[in-house]
Amino acid sequence: MKNSVLSGLAASCVLLGVGTATAADDHTEIHGDRALPPPVGCDTVVPGWRAPALNNPAEASVIEIGCAVAQWQLRANNDLRYIEFQYPQTSYSRGWVKAAFYIGLDHFAAKTNDPALLSRLRQLSNDFGTELGDRPWHGDDQAIAAIYAAVALRDGTPELMKKSAEQFDHIIDQNYTVSLEFTPPTQEGKEGDCQKRWCWADAIFMAPPSWALATRVTGDPKYADYAASETRAVIEYLQDPKTGLLFRDSRYFDAKTPNGKPVFWSRGNGWVFAGLARFIDALPDDHPELPLMRETFLTLADQLVSIQREDGYWPTSLMDPEYLTNPETSGTAFFGFGLAWGLNNGLLQGEKYENARDKAWDAIRAAVTEDGKVGWVQQIGKDPQATTRESSQLYAAGGALLFAAEMIDSE
Repeated sequence: MKNSVLSGLAASCVLLGVGTATAADDHTEIHGDRALPPPVGCDTVVPGWRAPALNNPAEASVIEIGCAVAQWQLRANNDLRYIEFQYPQTSYSRGWVKAAFYIGLDHFAAKTNDPALLSRLRQLSNDFGTELGDRPWHGDDQAIAAIYAAVALRDGTPELMKKSAEQFDHIIDQNYTVSLEFTPPTQEGKEGDCQKRWCWADAIFMAPPSWALATRVTGDPKYADYAASETRAVIEYLQDPKTGLLFRDSRYFDAKTPNGKPVFWSRGNGWVFAGLARFIDALPDDHPELPLMRETFLTLADQLVSIQREDGYWPTSLMDPEYLTNPETSGTAFFGFGLAWGLNNGLLQGEKYENARDKAWDAIRAAVTEDGKVGWVQQIGKDPQATTRESSQLYAAGGALLFAAEMIDSE
């Protein structure tokens, strides 16, 4: 991977609409009694700059790309007119769309120890009242709790998880036993009662890591245990024994592409692969369900490296590369993050994974504009759809930032 001079980025993540940094300003002791490494983030890379721009994204360093993506997305956060198709969840502060971005932002901020970004995440936790989304029983609305947990662990402020933990307690007490079959809309659950549990692939990214992190913050194993049990259930229900990939939900068990191939959605499996990486990372090292999570992660990794395109992207329809030939960055970013994380943490070893990771990073870098906008993103959906160079979304920026954080040590 090629390093470039810092002049490639005329941007700083310092301003980002952020208030004055607080506990992180002295760059030490914000993890309780554990001192942080010296900051290497956006504020120290290019101090004082106001406007994000990459002179040549193809030659930019990992940190330069990450800073530009963070800067652009945070500036666009309150004006989402660039998104062609708007859904209610798109602009919802504590919903999954923005939460996916904040999760990536948090990973990048922690890796670089960027004071302004860390301060922004602390500020967001306070602004959101440390509560789950408006549907606390729904996995999508549990994703935001990962931010509260991350801030709590860094700052030594476990009270930030109090409200989320109480809402998790209520879910455990309800003991939902509904089927994982994706049913038609009902009065109680807009898309189906199965969403009282994690019956769709995306949920593996949204919910289990938040629950495992709740155990890390509170010390109570019941949250990780619940998440592991429900994650096992959805893996066993949705995983295809032939390919190792997961169907998005039960509606796709028998679905076919126009070419007659089974429908395995790139971003859906990206949610799974990245979600498993985050979940494994958060689970206790001795948790009895950890072997299954690792086995599923490794199975997916082997399949993914075998179907990656030559240009570094993954097909939007994973097992039918001829169906949609456009680049797609959200799935690719999550796959790249998972591979990089697996290599960095010893779960994956060897050139085939390293080559796939590096090709994926080159693909993501090529999709980032000079302003830091991530293009070629499939919009909100549940199965493979076309993209354009201009199509963008917050979750793709989050995926790119997750990936960038893991690529820093590989550059």
